[in-house]
Amino acid sequence: MQDPDLEGLRKRLDEHHDWPSEYMFKFIAPNLPERVEAVLGVFPADVRVERRESGGGKYIALTIREVVPDADGVFDRYRAVHAIGGIFAL
Repeated sequence: MQDPDLEGLRKRLDEHHDWPSEYMFKFIAPNLPERVEAVLGVFPADVRVERRESGGGKYIALTIREVVPDADGVFDRYRAVHAIGGIFAL
């Protein structure tokens, strides 16, 4: 992984976390069961998940807390969710 942006992010993550550490992932997804399940399918079944629908119900905010081993674990999750398409990471 040679991307300078990722290396900078890795450095910041390493400065703020003692790995393994709980990391909070936040996503906005269309409020469709198949989309929500696709996002949740990226994570182990035992993670903590908070859901909050938008005012109109068209979108859902997902806050997922998982203990990850290192910054690469964080990057792996974001890459997997990005591959689903149409999901916004916060």
